[in-house]
Amino acid sequence: MELKSTAVKAADIVNPLLSSPGGPLEGMAMASSFEPSLMPRTSMQQGIMMGLAGLTARSLVAIAEKGTRRVTPNSARLSMKLAIRGAIGATGAGLAMIPQRQGESLWRSGVRSGGQMLAAVAVSGALYDTSVSAAAGSRNDAILRPMLASAAVTAGMVALAGKNLKERKQVIKRWPVEQKNELPMAIAMGWATYAAGSGLGKGYIASRNGLVRFLGPGPTKRVIGGIANAAIWAGGAVTLYNAGVGYIGRANEKVEPAYAMPPLSPLVSGSEESTSPFVDLGLQGRRFVTDVVSSELIEEVLGEPAKKTPIRVFIGYNSEPMYSMGRTEMAMAELERTGAFDRANLLLVSPTGTGWVDQTMIESAEFLTKGDIATCLIQYGRFPSFLSVQKVALGRHQFRALLWSVRQRLAERPPGKRPKVFVFGESLGAWASSDVLMYQGIDGFDHYGIDNALWVGLPGLAKWSRNGMAGGRSDVVPEGSVGVFDNPGEIEELSAEQQDKLRATILSHDNDPIAMLSTDLMVRKPDWLEGTPGRGVPEDMDYTPMTTFLQVAIDAMNAMVTVPGHFGSFGHDYRRDMARMVRAAYGFRDITDDQIESIERQLVTLELERAERIKASKAEDAPAAPQYRGTTYVDEQTGVLRTGAGVPLQITRTSGARWFKKFHGTHAGPEEVQ
Repeated sequence: MELKSTAVKAADIVNPLLSSPGGPLEGMAMASSFEPSLMPRTSMQQGIMMGLAGLTARSLVAIAEKGTRRVTPNSARLSMKLAIRGAIGATGAGLAMIPQRQGESLWRSGVRSGGQMLAAVAVSGALYDTSVSAAAGSRNDAILRPMLASAAVTAGMVALAGKNLKERKQVIKRWPVEQKNELPMAIAMGWATYAAGSGLGKGYIASRNGLVRFLGPGPTKRVIGGIANAAIWAGGAVTLYNAGVGYIGRANEKVEPAYAMPPLSPLVSGSEESTSPFVDLGLQGRRFVTDVVSSELIEEVLGEPAKKTPIRVFIGYNSEPMYSMGRTEMAMAELERTGAFDRANLLLVSPTGTGWVDQTMIESAEFLTKGDIATCLIQYGRFPSFLSVQKVALGRHQFRALLWSVRQRLAERPPGKRPKVFVFGESLGAWASSDVLMYQGIDGFDHYGIDNALWVGLPGLAKWSRNGMAGGRSDVVPEGSVGVFDNPGEIEELSAEQQDKLRATILSHDNDPIAMLSTDLMVRKPDWLEGTPGRGVPEDMDYTPMTTFLQVAIDAMNAMVTVPGHFGSFGHDYRRDMARMVRAAYGFRDITDDQIESIERQLVTLELERAERIKASKAEDAPAAPQYRGTTYVDEQTGVLRTGAGVPLQITRTSGARWFKKFHGTHAGPEEVQ
């Protein structure tokens, strides 16, 4: 008898209709998580989405059930339960019918979406109450019926998930690398995510209750116990986060064999003449200054003489100054030393969280200006962008200081001898740099002396995006001064007069989840899901409060899967668009279409060579960077660096930021290098 009872209870737990009031909604949310969205996914990513969808539905029902159970306890008759749930559902349905208006407030959207969720919760609870009542009256100690019912309902949910997954695979373009999203593995990962989330939730509640019991009875002590419990969990989360990102950030100190030799050219940072030591540039900085395009290569690609040899200035996170303006001062000293202010074009770049900048963009600018350009960027973090959102404020402050310092320096020169000042940022870099101009809008361009800006993959969380400036809907954005484009073809369709009017150009793919992700998605249907879908947005993608936000957030995890030399114009990969977009955004119209094609072919070659250098275990196993070609350091027959060329760093990892070690009273030395 006891075995039968255990088996029946197990069957009820598995059955979404009988497990809990939120079971039906959780099951539907999990199955719906397989529906089409913006990006392809792996089984792990799909499983995480499934688990989060279930946990979100569970949380919504738990909140609603607290109020419902006060009116109708478990002992109430079924008719009373259904009447109350019907009233709740009708109220929610009424709120959900509030008409949607163009540019409506977030409050209005929130009330409408809240009504939709309230109605869904009521239906879920009604299905649960009805199923429990029906099961209680038909079992008669039988074991087969509940098990068959559980199996049938579960199989139906799995079949629905499988149908959605099949449709998903048919309508979403795949990345150029194999990524498997198989139903069994995704479901297993989904249940693991759900179990982990449920366990954490139960652990949090258990520790809170334990603290409350320890403090004793009374409302004040309950509040104190709740606050103390939240503080303990928050402290633990912060500790784990700091430990994790600290470990990941150690990649900044890695020294790659093919990027271990300081540059020969005095026109880049890290060279012998530079005030910015090569060892302090970090992983991304050493790649940046090594891969500068040479004047010989420019002539070869364009079929005409180069005007200058490009300048590249990079100030690394590990550079000496302990105060934020210190790196700006170093950048200004480097710009002065290299003669950057005498160039016709000055490109100021805000990098991503790791200090990375798309070399395809920088190389495009160097080709398009025929070498008459100086590029400068300052690193403000060491972590991937999704772990560096808290660094946006620092990046904004640092970029503002650089802009203003350059503005002041150029003010000392006659107007005819000032370079054009261009701004570029991609992803988190676009967020940090665009925020500098948030409150001034286009007037800020004149305030800081900026001619044009190009922002690529501007995150939807950025203030520039959130306040409507990206779409030209703000009072501080004159009509035609800001343009948002999915691809270069759209900006090239504009007349020369319209292109000249643009001050800020935003390249944002219609299906880039990082550009589309916003907290507003929790309660508001976005414009990009209205009307005709944009390029790469599935026609069958629907909006559901909370769920769509989770879908786009998970898509952001897989938004950029790059293969060297395989340039894409999809998701958060903008390499295929870059050369033409830079030409249009910065007005380099003297470059012909034939030259653009030649540049694009060369960009692919440069990236393939860079990939070989990054993977090489020895410098002589990879092709030499352009600046070394034609020198005695390169073997003319093989095109690789000669063994023993130059004086490379004889370490595999630098010792990190010296200013940080001084601040903590430690000293960097060779013994610390591992």
